[in-house]
Amino acid sequence: MDHSAANRAANEMPEGTQMLYADFAEGGTYYSCTYHPDVVYATYGGVERKLQIIRPQQEGAVFPLVIFVQGSAWMKQNVYTGIPDLSHIAAKGYVIASVEIRDTEIARFPAALEDVKCALHFMREHAAEYAVDPRRAAVWGDSSGGHLSLMTGLTIGAYNNDRYKEQSDDVLAVIDYYGISDLLTLGRYNDVLDHDAADSPEGLLIGGRVQAHVERARRASPIHQDLDRELPPFLIVHGDRDRIVHVNQSIEMYKALRAHGQNVLFYKVAGADHGTGVWSPQVLEVTAKFLAAHLKRPFAEHLPFQHQTD
Repeated sequence: MDHSAANRAANEMPEGTQMLYADFAEGGTYYSCTYHPDVVYATYGGVERKLQIIRPQQEGAVFPLVIFVQGSAWMKQNVYTGIPDLSHIAAKGYVIASVEIRDTEIARFPAALEDVKCALHFMREHAAEYAVDPRRAAVWGDSSGGHLSLMTGLTIGAYNNDRYKEQSDDVLAVIDYYGISDLLTLGRYNDVLDHDAADSPEGLLIGGRVQAHVERARRASPIHQDLDRELPPFLIVHGDRDRIVHVNQSIEMYKALRAHGQNVLFYKVAGADHGTGVWSPQVLEVTAKFLAAHLKRPFAEHLPFQHQTD
């Protein structure tokens, strides 16, 4: 059997398809959590990069891992901002590690992407210490963090630095909240700033004016990656009144993934701006259900046919 073709056939979403999420026995459970602040996962020339780790508490249990990337226009992050919302998801049975990237004042692309993968490697290396099931991992981010989450899922096997290199960068799911998908078209529908300028966030990311460095911009754009390879499932969420990253960025990413037979869901949040209105209980519940469907389903080599008995 052609397993790749079978996966693509399963990912097809004919017009009118409605999506429900699988439910598992742990679904209604809420765990107490422990917060591990400022855990150093890498040092570059004296510059420490840290993780904010939120870990559910249950003796002897291991939990799926979610790497979170706080948006910041690829500049210096406030890595503590999202902890309340992240704790809501962690309490449902996930180890959350919010990653501090090398911002554009320190290094340009692909440094930040390497950092996300390095954090993933670090957490797998220290799985026993933080009660992580290393087989089950996802990546999630908002804005520039959404961009890096997309890039992480789309470039499995690439952009890995030499730290913890025996560990995998595989993820089973990708969550993108209002992220950038195409640096070359970002300025088409946004006039808050000149997205093509050398001192724009995108220009600082790639090291010059976007339209003057087309190949660099393509290399750093999720929509221009290889979308035909086997990829994890994607959840994309974007406000339809976003004044910073136009919702078209997510629409085009969704359409491109669908056109290549990938598993992708897209939620447009009516009335929501760039983050404002997106981080709601309803969206977090969708996020939790998406994670559960892909990280908590039982692993099985072969399921017996219904009529088979011992």
